[in-house]
Amino acid sequence: MSNKKHNAPPSPSQPPPSSEVDDQSPSITDEVNRALSANHNGNPAEALSLLKSTLSRHPNSALAHSALSFIQLKVANLDSTAADADDDDDRLLQLEHVRSSVKSSKRAVELCPVSLSFWFFHVVALVKLAQYDSDAGFEAVIEACDTGLAIEHPTVVEERLKLDGEHEIESLRKQLRLVKLQSKYLVDAKSLGKIKDEIKELQDRKEEIEQRAITARKNLETPLSDTDNKRKLKNVKKVAANVDTVAARVKAYWNDRISMELKKDLLSVELLLQFANKDSPEAVAVVMQALEHVKAAKNWKFSTCCLCGERFFEVKLNADHMKSVHLGTLSDELRSVEPEIEFDSVHDTVKSRKWRPVEVVAAKEMMEDLSRNKRGDEGLEESEVFMNHKEWPYCEDTRRDLIIDKIRSRLRVYLKIRFFVSSHLSVFMDLIMEMLKKRIPEQLLKEHWMDRTVLTACFLDISELNRVYEFLDDLHNICGLQSLSVSLARDEVRGMPCVANHEKIVFNEDFSCVVFDKRMLRGELVVPNDGAAITSSADAETVLNDDECKDAIVDWLLGGTNISIGERLMQWTNFRETSKSQAMEFFKIYEAEFHRMQNFCEKKIEYLRDIKVWKNLESICVEEDKRREEISGYKPWSYEYLLLEQHKLIKRTDGDTFESDIIWNILKVDHVDNEIKLGIKKQIDELAEKLYKFDSIIRTTTIAMKQTGKKIDAVTSYDYRSIMVPLLKSFMQARLEDLANEDAEEKSKAAEKELLSELNLDDKKNSNKGGGNSTQGQGKSKVKKKKKDHRKAKEFKATGGSEEQQENVQQISFPAAHRGDDPPNPNPEIVVSVTTDELEQEERKLTPEEQKNLRMLEEHLELQRQIENEAKQKRLAEQNEVGTSAENEAKSDEKSSGLGQPKQAHLQICEQDLNDETKWDEAKKLHSELNILLEQEEAYWQQRSRVNWLQNGNLNTTFFHACASQRKRTNQISQLRNREGDLVSTPEGLENITTEYFQSLFSSSNPIYIEKVTELVESVVTDDMNSQLLKPFIENEVKITLFHMHPLKAPGLMT
Repeated sequence: MSNKKHNAPPSPSQPPPSSEVDDQSPSITDEVNRALSANHNGNPAEALSLLKSTLSRHPNSALAHSALSFIQLKVANLDSTAADADDDDDRLLQLEHVRSSVKSSKRAVELCPVSLSFWFFHVVALVKLAQYDSDAGFEAVIEACDTGLAIEHPTVVEERLKLDGEHEIESLRKQLRLVKLQSKYLVDAKSLGKIKDEIKELQDRKEEIEQRAITARKNLETPLSDTDNKRKLKNVKKVAANVDTVAARVKAYWNDRISMELKKDLLSVELLLQFANKDSPEAVAVVMQALEHVKAAKNWKFSTCCLCGERFFEVKLNADHMKSVHLGTLSDELRSVEPEIEFDSVHDTVKSRKWRPVEVVAAKEMMEDLSRNKRGDEGLEESEVFMNHKEWPYCEDTRRDLIIDKIRSRLRVYLKIRFFVSSHLSVFMDLIMEMLKKRIPEQLLKEHWMDRTVLTACFLDISELNRVYEFLDDLHNICGLQSLSVSLARDEVRGMPCVANHEKIVFNEDFSCVVFDKRMLRGELVVPNDGAAITSSADAETVLNDDECKDAIVDWLLGGTNISIGERLMQWTNFRETSKSQAMEFFKIYEAEFHRMQNFCEKKIEYLRDIKVWKNLESICVEEDKRREEISGYKPWSYEYLLLEQHKLIKRTDGDTFESDIIWNILKVDHVDNEIKLGIKKQIDELAEKLYKFDSIIRTTTIAMKQTGKKIDAVTSYDYRSIMVPLLKSFMQARLEDLANEDAEEKSKAAEKELLSELNLDDKKNSNKGGGNSTQGQGKSKVKKKKKDHRKAKEFKATGGSEEQQENVQQISFPAAHRGDDPPNPNPEIVVSVTTDELEQEERKLTPEEQKNLRMLEEHLELQRQIENEAKQKRLAEQNEVGTSAENEAKSDEKSSGLGQPKQAHLQICEQDLNDETKWDEAKKLHSELNILLEQEEAYWQQRSRVNWLQNGNLNTTFFHACASQRKRTNQISQLRNREGDLVSTPEGLENITTEYFQSLFSSSNPIYIEKVTELVESVVTDDMNSQLLKPFIENEVKITLFHMHPLKAPGLMT
């Protein structure tokens, strides 16, 4: 048990007076007496002059310093009487006199620390300073009183000093005790005004830490690749999205190829096998920690003390550990004064009963009628009591109704957070009964149990209802309940803080494998579980049919693919460190709340003792009043005489010193019975008010501590599945992708093998024929091979070929220019790759210079076509023999080239209004379908191009070399046009124009729909990559880049 310790006031040392000082000498005492006499005769200036003269000759005279302090206080009092209350200069002068008095009295007690008189003068000076200067406070007064009361053998100033009153030791001690008591009350009252701001500050700090804790938890649990399935918008007019080929291939394999047994086998991960292939000691260490914990706890969850690092299997054990070891608990005595909660009865009344204004006169008549029916002395039956009647005489009063609703709403809030305690209810009912008994007899109200229900507030008028609401509002404000209520409401909306659901995984019996729940195969990725880490019989009973299997687990596996194991481990480590730091911050708040609770429980014990004494004195007066009323001919005793007798009894029996001091203080001020009774009643009311306010603060602090404790529990609770699931998931993903790739590779090899076998068969058939038949057979085999190439290309796409073979390209077809004297071109369409920039350039209106360059380019192209036609004419006879087959093949080519035209047209319509969410979703769907068609077309043309160059390229003909030379010459840039329209051909000028062009090209032009673009952009550039990309270009880098470019390719983004 840990209790708050009171530091005992230091017992002042009691050395003999300095040999240099002799306050008992006649010269010093005579001078001091003359100064006091001068002050008494109304000449304080002369008194100050005399004392300063004495101190100039005897600077270490405690008597002279104390007398000077006394005179300076008198001067300050005279100044305050004569000064204007609004005159700041006068107030500053008074404050200066008071501070000088405190300085002199402090010097006196330093020189003679055993004089109780000097300590009393010092306390009086400190009280005056606290009254003048709010920053001084009464804490120094309490400390000085404790020091003076701790003197074991005090001395007093001799009577011949002619100070006010008779300063005997006992009298001084009584006065010091009373001054201490009053100062304590003032300090407590001041502290009550600061509690609201203190509680609000702590609640704001808790909310700030809570937000950081939620962010840390989300960073751990939310995959960094939420945009993995989103695609990029290349520009506003056209949207080109890269299809997730890995996901498509894996999904196709999952849905069409893999067996049910293999799917179930994928859910089991062998740890030793997986980590043997991974060079990651950090991952192995985390897995071994998890394994050791699971073997002991049989659960993935654990809790760690943020202060000492001790680990616990349960959150409650960790909470108990922190309280008992690092914080402490309240003693039994302090726990005994914790307020009792009023809930059930009041809650039912506030929630279910009707709250409306009651007509008081009619209610009174109804009560009187019910009372006439009572039977003898048995009183009313429970059913006849007015409080239990469902229909009261209500009235229509909008203003009263509004205030009653406010009172009821405030009570609902208090009851919801369990704030309303017995002392609050007692004061609430006393306030109502005090006002209501003025119109309805108190006996009648009690007879009908109206002193037991909060519904009695409905009987009050507007002004009385306002007083009740002010009482409730005062409770609300004194303890900062507003900020706590808002914080609790936020927690209720958020639910349990930082609680996460994890996939169910368990170890097998020998802890060699971790197995995911079989229900994941049918799409139930997260099933209800308590974190159990050991397989159970219920897991084996789960039955899964083949038709229930879904591919949702594939999407789950492929999510977060851009996060490595090292990054996952770093996330886990950072999360643990961040949570520990946040828990320590929460614990500091928890500690401050605990000390506040402890402090106010101790204050409450002191006040309960004080109010008990005052009520005891009140009971003496009440008993005397009863005797005066009940005994005829009784000779009454005055309250003063009765209190004096009580004071003597206490002294004879060595009773309560505090009660004796209270009686002495009462009789020192009041002597008339009525004044004594009112003074006692006033003190009791003040103490009762302090007590219910203490209860408010204690209860608010209890609620706040409970909230803080939950937050500590949340940030110190961990689940090994947070790191184990991502690790195991990466293994499962890699295994599934390997299986899908192996299957795709097998299908691709089978298709290639079949294609080559057919080609070999055709070659063998053609070699067996001679002359024209050989040429004819070769032509037929070519046509047949082209058809099979088209079919094999489609099959190759379906099997999920390599990423390089499935790379998206954008192609367009245009008819070749044909002159009248040129031989007929058997291939009237040429397929070329065209970039978006080239299309946009074609849309612009060409300048004369550009038209000239275009004509030159057309001449080059015409030359190329002539060379191609010459080579093709040599084989024209062979092609004429198979003309029919070629026509069919060309139709097939045209069909392949136009696969996506309808979808492209539909896509353009949807892209005209991207603000429409429906069209936006439809456009994304069309992009995916269009990309698939483009990939199919690409695969087809890749196969065609390979066959074409296999036939023509190996011939080493003039056609082959002419094409290569022409393309090389076309890719050379000899001159460029600058912004002013001038042609530039120098290397420096070409360099400047090119640099300016690409700077403008890759700079932002504030495009529209930028949000829709960025939300589909996959974040793959790390901070290090970004810093490297933002470095300024140097000449050597540009040179290296240009020389690495393909000689026959135009420069672009992917060059």
